[in-house]
Amino acid sequence: MTIKTRILAGLACICLILTNFFWPGKEEEAYSSDVIKEAEDVTTAETEMMAPDESLESPNGTVRLQALYNEKPVCLFFWSSWSQDSLRQLAALEEVYPTYGQAIQFVTVPVGPDQEDSLSYMKQSGAGLPVYCVREPMLKEYGVHDIPKLIFIARGGQMTRPFDSVLTPRQLSYEMEKLLK
Repeated sequence: MTIKTRILAGLACICLILTNFFWPGKEEEAYSSDVIKEAEDVTTAETEMMAPDESLESPNGTVRLQALYNEKPVCLFFWSSWSQDSLRQLAALEEVYPTYGQAIQFVTVPVGPDQEDSLSYMKQSGAGLPVYCVREPMLKEYGVHDIPKLIFIARGGQMTRPFDSVLTPRQLSYEMEKLLK
């Protein structure tokens, strides 16, 4: 046996002895169903972000956002016509809208001082996505400080993390399928 092999064998033995001494024992209480259930409840409560309820103005009148997400999932998109990223995201949303428009409520919200330009853009482009107007407090409630911002709200009101980057139609489909599960 070479010196190198002896050293490696000695180190392996030391590791086995130390592992045997310091291996944590099984704590029966940590694996009980009550402890696991309690941990899951705390984790869910701490990580769940519920969507604030706000009023949305549409050509058909006022709608409560809570009424929409209690009925079915919501794809909430804040945008502006001057933002190229917003227009790219609108085009991607428009592409998936025929597939998911019945199962998911699409809500597009133009923001900023040029809301009228954004509404005109939607009319001129012939987009089929529903457009809603909101009051300033809603933007603060949803943390909209820059655009575009895309938020998915599950049925019942649980929000996903906001997407600040432009999602492709394939990425949108993936997120929407997760939302529908």
